[in-house]
Amino acid sequence: MKDLLVIGAGPAGLMAAYTAAKNGLSVILVEMKKDITNITRACSAQFVLDDGYEGEKLEVRDGKLIFTRNGFDVPYAGEIIPIIHNYMISPKGHRVVFEYEDLRPTALKFDKGELLRGMLDMCMGAGVDVRLNTMALNGEDKGGSGVTVKVRNADGEYEIASKKLVIAEGVNCKLTERFGLNEGRAYFGRPLICNYTVTGTTGIPHNSWIQYYGDVYHPFTEIMVGESTECEDALEITVGGINDMKPDMFYEKLVNDSPLSENLKDARIIKKTGCSVKSYLSLETPYKGNVLSIGDGAGHIEVINQGAIMCGYHAGNAVFGELNGERGFEAYTEWWNGAFVFNCEDKVGQLKTYGAINIKQALADDEIDYVFALLEGKSYCGHFDQYEVPRNFWSEVLKHSERIENERPELYDKLAGIRELQRTGFIKVGR
Repeated sequence: MKDLLVIGAGPAGLMAAYTAAKNGLSVILVEMKKDITNITRACSAQFVLDDGYEGEKLEVRDGKLIFTRNGFDVPYAGEIIPIIHNYMISPKGHRVVFEYEDLRPTALKFDKGELLRGMLDMCMGAGVDVRLNTMALNGEDKGGSGVTVKVRNADGEYEIASKKLVIAEGVNCKLTERFGLNEGRAYFGRPLICNYTVTGTTGIPHNSWIQYYGDVYHPFTEIMVGESTECEDALEITVGGINDMKPDMFYEKLVNDSPLSENLKDARIIKKTGCSVKSYLSLETPYKGNVLSIGDGAGHIEVINQGAIMCGYHAGNAVFGELNGERGFEAYTEWWNGAFVFNCEDKVGQLKTYGAINIKQALADDEIDYVFALLEGKSYCGHFDQYEVPRNFWSEVLKHSERIENERPELYDKLAGIRELQRTGFIKVGR
């Protein structure tokens, strides 16, 4: 019987397997893909450099990702593209700019395939038994006898027995559910995401993260455009959808009937990835018995890659602690609940708040234009954090409350919820 079985060879699973193996444990890593470096699923691929983001201050240098606060590093030899500008653009082109005065990067675009390649080599070097092209089907926690998981590969089905199980399967968390960790967990829906890598665009800036708001782009969410590592000219366009309104439908509108049509008239899709995302409330207690669920499967949608790597690091150490008579899973849980914004004490309230400060809200396009125009002409704090940026945005908007009340009283009334967030201290308005 092995000490640890890890399901999933993404950043979280690879790091968990490596950390446990470096601690002297015997580890099997199971992954359904044959080639983990071939990225076919839409995902976030930026390293966020905000100080304190997910409890870290990440540095990238000398071929390494250095987790300065957690105290470890991993290799990365792939391409890096600095993201310097964070632009929010309204239907008529009013631009709100978040960037640092010295134009240092807020994030780094990277090649996820190369990240996984380096981490896989790291695992192999540490003696992890890596089994690719192998799918985990189901399993059983047998208490003092450990865990068994049934898997299938080209040769058929068989069982793997281990003392502990770490599930790092990603956002749709099938095994997490089968081992009972999703019991009573709130479920919010299953949005669809497509990521179109295109060349031949004109007038769309590089080294940027751009969000386009308004019905002229998309009826219920923003369109996101960012860098790509596919080739020098490429950009990635991220489009959301739901079951009866697929992302392709909105992409076609973007190309043919939107303010971006002229910019995309000669664009050519060179790669397309997609995913459906089960959106759950994050797990307050991500373990049960001998089983620990980590990364996206335990979180609200995704923890992004650097967060996943941290999950793996702490999970590998947690298993080592458990097998040495310590409360390793409890220690992991304490770290987990302190590291990520969506794990605050009032999880539902936090998500409602995040929804309330979503910049699109229920605002009409002309109202978005008006609000964005108030902030145009200067740069604001260069955060990249998906929670911090909208708070900063509304903090700046609320400085104009008196003007909005005088000029657009109906809009002022619509922003009552935002002012309530100011009153309760969630949004702070300085001078």
